[in-house]
This record gives sequence, structure tokens and C-alpha cells, in this order.
Amino acid sequence: MLALGGTAYAESAPQTASLATLKGRFGFNWYNAASKEKCVRVDDKLLKEFQKNYQCDLEEKSNSASGKPQVACTRKDDSKQYVIFKTKALCEEERETQMANSED
Repeated sequence: MLALGGTAYAESAPQTASLATLKGRFGFNWYNAASKEKCVRVDDKLLKEFQKNYQCDLEEKSNSASGKPQVACTRKDDSKQYVIFKTKALCEEERETQMANSED
């Protein structure tokens, strides 16, 4: 029994540890209009929200509007998706690129 509990813990610990790497990065919910969003710092509160209600793809991709590397966390009900960058400057560049490309 103890081994099973240890195994379950071992399986969930890497996901928590991996999500912890997002702390201090900056992101915004790109499902909303970029002009209505601000780049926010991933703090403990947002990190807990990601752990509880989001599925995060931590593999960096460069498929953003700015072409800068980012990861994404999508709310389980698919109502929000945060694109997350290593710095606030990269986050702002993405947000501004999306605003420039929007048809609003």
C-alpha cells in the first residue's frame, strides 16, 4: 500500500515541479482580445489556478504571432488559454503583435 502511495506521489510530483518553472514568467489569456489583456506575472495564486483548473503544455513552441518561444496553459473547460513567455518584454511583444494583426 505504501508503495502505491509513493508511486502515485512520484507520478504527480514531476507535473507540479514542472509547473513551478512557470513562476516568475509572464503571460496573458489570448482567447480575449489582446487589447483587453495585460501581461501578468505568474505568481503563486496563478500557479495554483494552473495546477487545479488548467492543462499546461510545457514544451516550448514558436508558433506565436511574434514567433517568440512560449508555452501554453488551457483551462479544462477551454474558456481561457494563457500563452506564457520567459520575460515581460517577450509577453508584451506578443500582445502588441496580436493587437497589430487584429481586425478589431
